[in-house]
Amino acid sequence: MPLLAIHDLRKRYEKTDALNGISFSIERGEVFGLLGPNGAGKSTTINILLGLILADSGAIRIFDLDFAAHQTAIRRRMNVAAAFTSLSGVLTVRENLRVYGHIYGVARINAKIDELLARFEITDLANHKLQYLSSGQHTRVTLCKGLINDPEFLLLDECTVGLDPDIAEKTRRALKEFQQEKHTTILFTSHNMNEVEELCGRIAFLSKGEILRIDTADHIKSLIPHHILTVRMQSGSEVSTFLEPDGLPQAELGPNLTLRYVLDAPEHQLDAVLRRLTHTGARIAEVQIVKPTLEEVFIKVARGEL
Repeated sequence: MPLLAIHDLRKRYEKTDALNGISFSIERGEVFGLLGPNGAGKSTTINILLGLILADSGAIRIFDLDFAAHQTAIRRRMNVAAAFTSLSGVLTVRENLRVYGHIYGVARINAKIDELLARFEITDLANHKLQYLSSGQHTRVTLCKGLINDPEFLLLDECTVGLDPDIAEKTRRALKEFQQEKHTTILFTSHNMNEVEELCGRIAFLSKGEILRIDTADHIKSLIPHHILTVRMQSGSEVSTFLEPDGLPQAELGPNLTLRYVLDAPEHQLDAVLRRLTHTGARIAEVQIVKPTLEEVFIKVARGEL
């Protein structure tokens, strides 16, 4: 039985369908990504799950409970960490976390706070007021807030905004360790495609209030079927002699003695192209195959090309 089940969820703002009957489920212990360009419906979905706005229609079950009828009980077992979570600037880090610890009825609050500060490597900030922290430090405090009650279901919305690459990598590692220790179910949204691919097992790709596809990152990348093959020749090669397609994909001449091929059926065309080049005397220095990325899919969806 899934931890979260959403069926035919709809929300309309005046003349805009923010959600047009989306349905998906998340299994217990799964890290599930929600991707899509601005206006796709991600924030609306998150806000409905937080009880901040009401859906026009549809059904939500969390922990096998009807969300509309059992919001209070459900939300005590949930938490959220979002990029723009508002914490008190005049309180210290520890004071902020104590407030949320009391709200969730956390036992041994100080010990729990110490554990989380250590996990995200901000123990030295415990007695600093939030108004004096950098955006990256604030982000890590927000994550501590999201984990304060060991939630069974955690919503992470752009939760690594403002982190430099080194801290972002450490933060992702800390989140993965927490999730594996606690078997937490996570709904994750981010515009960082590498982050989504690293953390999420399955991804729902939203566009204009509808789910285009739910699948693994590798399968979603297959929405762009072609691969790019780049072949660099050895110095002194006459590259132009290899431009004739001869029934194969047309080559484009690039800089530094390179040929570029767009392979629409790479599993069949790759070997044929390389074999033809070799048989016609090509002196190959380097071969590179570039597969579609999650970011390319994201961009094409945002531009309405998929």
